[in-house]
Amino acid sequence: MTDAADGRAAPPAHDDLQYDRIGGDYELSKLLPLTRFVERPSVLGLLADVRDRSVLDLACGTGVYSRHARRLGARRVLGVDISPRMVEVGRAAEEREPLGVEYAVGDGTELPRLGDFDVLLAAYLFNYADSPETMGLMARSCARNLRAGGELRALVAHPDFDFGRPLPQKYGFSFEQAEDPAHDGRIRVTAHTEPPVSFTAYLPSGRVYEEAFTAAGFRDCTWSPVRLSTDGVLEFGPEYWDDFTANPPWVLFRCVKDAGDSRG
Repeated sequence: MTDAADGRAAPPAHDDLQYDRIGGDYELSKLLPLTRFVERPSVLGLLADVRDRSVLDLACGTGVYSRHARRLGARRVLGVDISPRMVEVGRAAEEREPLGVEYAVGDGTELPRLGDFDVLLAAYLFNYADSPETMGLMARSCARNLRAGGELRALVAHPDFDFGRPLPQKYGFSFEQAEDPAHDGRIRVTAHTEPPVSFTAYLPSGRVYEEAFTAAGFRDCTWSPVRLSTDGVLEFGPEYWDDFTANPPWVLFRCVKDAGDSRG
């Protein structure tokens, strides 16, 4: 599979070029404390039961978690990202270490039906919803690609993150409000790698998520905290993480495609 729109790329709903510029540098962010000890265990927890199941990794980036899903026993994994450069990096990783991961270029706001997947993983997709309407488009793309009873599992920017208590850079990331916020707030995220990697995103409210996914045919929308691994506590000590636990930048969002819903 080459791209999700039969080779015809539609205009993106958000700036995919920022990720084309970042390219392989994005993988450096996976070495930062917040990524190693919070993001990674949290997303792997979302993938804990994927053995013998099909997984669509939407907004897969360079395919880090797509590859993890295959290693965890998923029978089929398709990674889709709007950035051709990110997909190129993922395909290169597949060539170096063949796992059977498929990759495609596609826009999460207008994704065609690629299959009836058991699980749809979305890490950092929905923070590109610049309006409730865009969130609705993303929710319908998800519904179109899940079987009835299939699950959306997402890592998202925390709607209640307090910018008045900024997350210390010691964790490797900083989150800032833009000077001219749009919708529920345009934000700038910086991963303090060498060189630093920055990108612009949005901060939709919890209500926007729940209304969009309910309208798209989902039920049982739930929120749960991200996980701080024991290894992170052992390496840095519990006090190191106090600022994070008081004001976490991420949260997990899950919902189920209604078995009675025929939208696709």
